[in-house]
Amino acid sequence: MQRSRYQALNAVVMAVCLIGLPSSASALKLLDEQGNVLSDVVILVDGVAPKPAAPAVMDQIDMQFQPRVLAVGTGSRVDFPNSDDVRHHVYSFSAAKRFELRLFKGTDAPPVAFEQPGLVVLGCNIHDSMVGYILITDSSWYGVSDAQGQLDASQLPGGNWPVSWWHPSLGEAAPVSLGELDLQLTAQLTLPVASTPVAVDKPLSPLQQRFRKAAEQHAY
Repeated sequence: MQRSRYQALNAVVMAVCLIGLPSSASALKLLDEQGNVLSDVVILVDGVAPKPAAPAVMDQIDMQFQPRVLAVGTGSRVDFPNSDDVRHHVYSFSAAKRFELRLFKGTDAPPVAFEQPGLVVLGCNIHDSMVGYILITDSSWYGVSDAQGQLDASQLPGGNWPVSWWHPSLGEAAPVSLGELDLQLTAQLTLPVASTPVAVDKPLSPLQQRFRKAAEQHAY
């Protein structure tokens, strides 16, 4: 899907549904093009009071990164506990942060500081199917939609503020602007993301192939 398509669709702020009542929405629901709930969407808001800092954790559970998508403020430190019974070898070659946590389990790995904004794509040298994302942002408020496609925006102030979004379907592209919105009066947003059926025994994606190639080049 080309970036121009995202820009064209976002120019009309595709299917932004507003509540016409003065009371604020309890949660913002994110939907894809087919109307299905959309998890792992990062919503970014600029110009509001900074979001209180909270511990940032990227765990490894059942051979997957948990959460799949994590958003943190620039300068944050992220812990990488391993809750699996097997060791993982976590690393990233993304420009925003290149790092490597060699074979570890439990809480052996030290926290990692993310000093500059950008997208960090995570892989595991041992398990090719493990891919995770950390979006480091200078935006003052940010949140990630849950498995039900919901995001709590109740602590945002009313009024129109610059809003942008990012989802793994965008790959390594930057967050996309939605213009100025009042998320206190927004019930749901439909974003230009197509539903992707789960394939059985699908080949490695180009991203996973890059991880495999990097792992072979840095084998020890």
